[in-house]
Amino acid sequence: MTRCSFRSFFKSIGSVIGWQALSIVAIYAAAVSASSCASSLQNFVLQPYGIENSRVRNGFTIAVIADLHNTIYGEAQRDLINAVNGLSPDLIFLVGDIMDERTTTEGTELLLSGIQGIAPTFYVTGNHEFTTNRVDELRDITRSFDVIILSDDYEKLSIQGAEVIVAGIEDPFKKKHEDKNYDQDRVMEERFRGLEDSSAYRILIAHRPERIEQYLTYPFDLIVSGHAHGGQWRFKGWAKNGLYAPNQGFFPKYAGGLYLWEMPDGTVIHIVSRGLSLTTPKILRINNPPELVFLEIQEKNE
Repeated sequence: MTRCSFRSFFKSIGSVIGWQALSIVAIYAAAVSASSCASSLQNFVLQPYGIENSRVRNGFTIAVIADLHNTIYGEAQRDLINAVNGLSPDLIFLVGDIMDERTTTEGTELLLSGIQGIAPTFYVTGNHEFTTNRVDELRDITRSFDVIILSDDYEKLSIQGAEVIVAGIEDPFKKKHEDKNYDQDRVMEERFRGLEDSSAYRILIAHRPERIEQYLTYPFDLIVSGHAHGGQWRFKGWAKNGLYAPNQGFFPKYAGGLYLWEMPDGTVIHIVSRGLSLTTPKILRINNPPELVFLEIQEKNE
């Protein structure tokens, strides 16, 4: 069972929101933590989203796995493997932080072995793959299970009669941990600007949701992210979208859910997964179960 620890989280946020306010949060958190840890947080939920777009023909589906952090569900990862297999997706996305520096890669290897061959599977890095300082080794592990790594690149596919482009970008930590000359803005401009003329349904997999305004400058119809872990703690009335998310701070805008952006060329949909890790390094999830996201993309009749 995952150890429920608040100490490091309290220490990090106490100086920001004040210890008096924090103590109120702590009292409420303590009141619900026992049941949360013992039951709901040992399981994940299925989170479906329906999407319509005129570029799609006949429809297709995507299983989205984000922020696993090597968590294992059931013996030999069977719970998660069976859930993905039962969905029979046309595509599988691994949206970063599948592995990290705190754990072995067992959970990931069990998952990738179990889902191998179900559907074309695409992976992008998250920040934690880079902080291991062995990201090349993790990439090799991922490739060994026939996973396609999208490193600031894209693949063209035909799915159920629809032309689809699946693009993916490296996490910005690439600059700090692997290539000091890495410039994500420049790379995206070079690789993706030309997609404006494509008639395909264009998808971007990008780990960090807080960079959405950057992504929106490129011609994508769907953007899929993770990273925020649902905002860690969710409380009705005042923290419905989560209390805290990395790189967004308190009361984040993009912690989990479906976000619509009306752009000159049409509506862009941004899906943010709450992720599958049971904790965010040492931070307990409250009212915020891990989730496996399932996207059903259908033709829109205009």
